Amino acid sequence: MDSAIDGLKELTVIYDTLTQQKDFYKANQVQIQIRAVKAWMLFKQGKNNEALDLMKVAAEMEDNTQKHPVTPGEVLPAMELLGDMLLQMNKPSQALEIYEIDLKKHPKRFNGLYGAGAAAERSNDLKKAQAYYRQLTGIANSAVSHRPEIDTAQLFLQKHDR
Repeated sequence: MDSAIDGLKELTVIYDTLTQQKDFYKANQVQIQIRAVKAWMLFKQGKNNEALDLMKVAAEMEDNTQKHPVTPGEVLPAMELLGDMLLQMNKPSQALEIYEIDLKKHPKRFNGLYGAGAAAERSNDLKKAQAYYRQLTGIANSAVSHRPEIDTAQLFLQKHDR
């Protein structure tokens, strides 16, 4: 938790600097990150409702922000983080809805596809789980990858593809 607090302090300094420079686009991007960090900190403290509320705010802020044409996309979209949080809270149906919304805006993202597959599997929607896991293994070099997500997807597909 100490590293999260340190990171939060650094983000706050960056936010304040950008605000003073009147670089409001970047300041808004940092504010989204600040809210996401705070949400995960609340989650780790067992304050699930507060964590979800704050993560939803971060996701809405990000969704309502027009991407500047020369900036890269989000490293980890807040909507995807919301899906991850819901999945960790054992709310797979809600997580699946969120991942599917996020995948429309950020198609073929590794974490989004894996999260959607895992959420669908835990929701007993085997057809969707197969579809997302197939997409995941299709974008990853699964022959040489040693990521546990790929292993999980391949095991599921071996068991359910007939």
